[in-house]
Amino acid sequence: MGSWGARGLTAVAGGALALALAACAPLLVGGAATGASIASGRSAGTVVGDTLIKFRAEALIAAHKNLHHATHVDVTCVHGLVLLTGEADNVQDRARILRLVRRIHGIRRIIDQLRLTPPSSFAARLADSWITLRVKSALAAKGLDAAAITVVTAHRVVYLLGIVPRSEGDKAALAASVIPHVRSIIELFQYTNP
Repeated sequence: MGSWGARGLTAVAGGALALALAACAPLLVGGAATGASIASGRSAGTVVGDTLIKFRAEALIAAHKNLHHATHVDVTCVHGLVLLTGEADNVQDRARILRLVRRIHGIRRIIDQLRLTPPSSFAARLADSWITLRVKSALAAKGLDAAAITVVTAHRVVYLLGIVPRSEGDKAALAASVIPHVRSIIELFQYTNP
């Protein structure tokens, strides 16, 4: 089994399972947050539209087997703004992904944050998920509306999206900036006031 041995692999698998189970809590909260987001200004139509855009983009990328194996793409859609994060192995694959996503009706804007590099490892993605969880916890601790702010982490870069007052956006960015291992923060907010 190499230098890891059965115990080492079991420990890694156990640790991954524990982190995955810990990540289930935000998913459960996220389900509740979707309902709360409707109450906090995001209409049911907007939530459904954003979800459909995300699923269509993911389906189009997955349908191209050569893209599916040579890339790792995460699609986030908030109020018609699509954020693409992840990796594309080359310029041609990244261009093909952008062409596919641009065909989807209802997108206001696409923000391409795909890196030109081979797909990231499971460990790197798990570390990004852990950062996202820590940022969401920090936002809740600051009393910010978790339903109004979407948090995405890729390559230790934290993206903050949503429609919020500028003071809340600033507060969210400050809360995220003190999380360990965060490389940078990119605010993609639409502000409700100047």
